[in-house]
Amino acid sequence: MNTQYASPSGDKVFTIPEVAAYLKISKSKIYCLVARKEIPHLKVGRNVRIRESDLQNWLELQVEKVPAIFQDFVTEK
Repeated sequence: MNTQYASPSGDKVFTIPEVAAYLKISKSKIYCLVARKEIPHLKVGRNVRIRESDLQNWLELQVEKVPAIFQDFVTEK
């Protein structure tokens, strides 16, 4: 069942299985990230939810940047 909820701000709110499917990683990996507080999340009782905007911002922070010393190699064609 793929039911998406919206927060009062209109932001979509995802369950752990929905986030796992979106990121194409296991649910247990998402639960580990939550337990280690490495991914932003909300708890509603015992239920974990992740806002779409928080997920997108977190994903942007996960992108590895090319160190400045290697920029010339990346930009050369």
